[in-house]
Amino acid sequence: MALHEYLKGVFPVAPTPLMDDETLDPGGMHHLLNYYIASRCHGVLVLGSGGEFPYFTAREKLQIVKTAVKAIHGRIPLLVGVGFNSARETLAFVEEAGVLDIDGFLVIQPTYYPVAFPEMKELMLRVCGKSKKPVLYYHYPQMTGLFFSRKEMSELLSIKELAGMKESSMNMSDTRAFCELTQNRTYSLLTGNSFFLLKSLQLGAQGAICQIPAFSPEVVVNCYEAWISGERELANHRQELIQRMIPVLNTFGLPAAIQKTGLKVLSRFPSLMRSRNVSRHAVVKEILHQQGHPVRSRVRSPLPQISVQDSEKIRIFLSDLKSEVSI
Repeated sequence: MALHEYLKGVFPVAPTPLMDDETLDPGGMHHLLNYYIASRCHGVLVLGSGGEFPYFTAREKLQIVKTAVKAIHGRIPLLVGVGFNSARETLAFVEEAGVLDIDGFLVIQPTYYPVAFPEMKELMLRVCGKSKKPVLYYHYPQMTGLFFSRKEMSELLSIKELAGMKESSMNMSDTRAFCELTQNRTYSLLTGNSFFLLKSLQLGAQGAICQIPAFSPEVVVNCYEAWISGERELANHRQELIQRMIPVLNTFGLPAAIQKTGLKVLSRFPSLMRSRNVSRHAVVKEILHQQGHPVRSRVRSPLPQISVQDSEKIRIFLSDLKSEVSI
């Protein structure tokens, strides 16, 4: 299968199920990956931001990848997130995980000290040179602090060995620019924000790698497939349903309609998007648990665990949403 044929569509960012003692739960991972396949997802990402990747050791990360490979067994494309503070660790992981039956790496650069553009470009060149699998760049500046200029991003995206990128800046003018920069080459640009899925597809994106399909895959898949098949009214309806889920990744303290308006405003003013996102990992896992999936809400410390109050808010949220959407 050609690269551009499988790096498109809806890729859930799989949560990493944990036991009560915060060790890995392979059974929970097997279940979730089978759930995404049964829901017609086009691929899946493990060790993404929504999979708590910074909080696992390199050995645990490799175990997670091996578990995913065994569970998926080649049925859908499997992408693996890679992000270490040092280039040495990143390259070592790419080399070790690259011999497994995976379909690509999504590479991010976590930062403690600032990283300048020349060093970031050099890292991506080294990763592309080392990897036996396709490499995608993970653009998430509000978390990494890597706010590169359009000129610098153009230079980065021009790396010929780079297969694509995940665009998570939530700045739609950036999404437009990146789509234009890559429109004349075989390249997979996937949005990290399903709340603007249709807008991203209109601009030229090939799909999404995001958290909403981690607990509501069919709605996001249906939105994407309705767009692809030209059913615009159905696609717009599904997009509205996706936007009803904004509180899951933000807060249950405000009505979804207000948060939807706020997100639209923020997406037009990139200077407002420079603050780091909060952890909603336990919320997503608790939703899956309340839906009946055999996973716990436990996350790796010191990420915040689910509270009794949030658990009740989730119960009410899911009850209200059930009348409109199957989740």
